Amino acid sequence: MPVDAMRAFHWFVRLILFMLLFGLALNNLEPTTLHLLFGTQWRAPLFMLLLSAFALGALLGIAVMLPSWMRGRRLRQRARPPVEPPAPAVPASPAPAEPPAVIDGTADGV
Repeated sequence: MPVDAMRAFHWFVRLILFMLLFGLALNNLEPTTLHLLFGTQWRAPLFMLLLSAFALGALLGIAVMLPSWMRGRRLRQRARPPVEPPAPAVPASPAPAEPPAVIDGTADGV
């Protein structure tokens, strides 16, 4: 799938997800009372309560996982071998010249 088509598909999925969540919010506009501790109450539309509960859960999950992520990042950086500059290229020496081949069986050619 080409990159442009994949990008368009992702935007289409995001649009559908937004429309679904927007429809959920419009269907849950009735004021709802959330009874908290010590007799306190919070009155808000139901979708606001759901959205805030989701956001609070996501933030809490990130806060709980953050130390583990940082520890893993530190371990990966320690395990990575240090970057060394490449050694200068040594020019290859030419191959030694072979002696001329003996044609008639004697080395001096006589």
